[in-house]
Amino acid sequence: MTPIVLPKSGFSSEASTVIGWSVAEGDRVEEGQLLCEVETEKTTIEITAPASGLLRKILIHEGEKRPVGVTMGFIGEADEPIPEVEDTPSITPETSQISTAPTPSARPRRAATGRVRASPAARKLAAEHGIDLTELSGSGPGGAITTGDVERAVEASLADSDIELVPMSSMRRAIARMTQESFQNAPHFYLTLEADAASLSDDRPEGISVTHCLVKAAGLALREFPQMRAQIEGDAFAIPHAVNVGLITAVEDGLVVPVIRDADQRSLAEIAETVRSLVDGARSGKLSADDASGAGFSITNLGMYDIETFHAIIHAPEAAILAVGAITEKPVVKDGQVVPGVRMALTLSCDHRVVDGVIAAQFLGRLKQLLEDISALE
Repeated sequence: MTPIVLPKSGFSSEASTVIGWSVAEGDRVEEGQLLCEVETEKTTIEITAPASGLLRKILIHEGEKRPVGVTMGFIGEADEPIPEVEDTPSITPETSQISTAPTPSARPRRAATGRVRASPAARKLAAEHGIDLTELSGSGPGGAITTGDVERAVEASLADSDIELVPMSSMRRAIARMTQESFQNAPHFYLTLEADAASLSDDRPEGISVTHCLVKAAGLALREFPQMRAQIEGDAFAIPHAVNVGLITAVEDGLVVPVIRDADQRSLAEIAETVRSLVDGARSGKLSADDASGAGFSITNLGMYDIETFHAIIHAPEAAILAVGAITEKPVVKDGQVVPGVRMALTLSCDHRVVDGVIAAQFLGRLKQLLEDISALE
């Protein structure tokens, strides 16, 4: 009997919701066949059959939310007994909460003095918005007040104002949690230098973008400086053998990080094809779990928005992230003469627990060297 496991997508996924099953219990399925789709904090994942056989049992049904790693069902033959699995309670909206800061437009109510039945999350949310719990009717078990009850009370208090209360989506909550934890836990430091971008501008092959060159250059530099792709595990550093580069990608409601695997070994043409496929998948919400996990280093590029330089927050548990600015024309001094130049700012954010300034500087210098001669990337 083969279990179907709810996979993790990316480093911050904690739960997924089943959108719908494409097959029913008792149907015969083939290995690799689409079984269902699940929605995570970051994307929609297609779950395929891990083996061929009969879909003997579905344990997580449409609309149910469960932690990653639990068993969704079983595939086997008709005469095989179905293993007993401890039921994992469904995750309800009570486990998430709006983190919108208090606003002066909300009509505050008198704080509750009596003891009422309410979850800790509901009490916290009510305190943030000045909601009197004694004036609310609870919809939870035994009449307990839930975060949903408090959210509705906040919305009602804003009904006559010109402010719209927009709850965070699961993706925005994941981004908020991950970036806050990364910035609090990882002691960031930053290094910035300018690269001569003339070769990037003039010598790129047709169909190759600046981003494709950045991925390849990062892959080659990471191979020379393995410490830059290390991660903390207890009192040790875990350094993956593969050189996998994450590409921070904007989607409708936030960010996802598709991963280009073995970036040091692929040609520019292969990287370009992979990036296009992954970005299309990210923006359509169809990245697989493997496509959104396993990066050892990430790149974020805002150059297309004319941003010249910025500091990025490390995508935990990675040790560094590269922030890339716009390619700009500016005067530069060359051989004692002021001449026209084409420059691009590269800013490296590093976790000082893993990487020291000298190693980071050497890595960034090597990256600059590779980008200034695009022939080195072929």
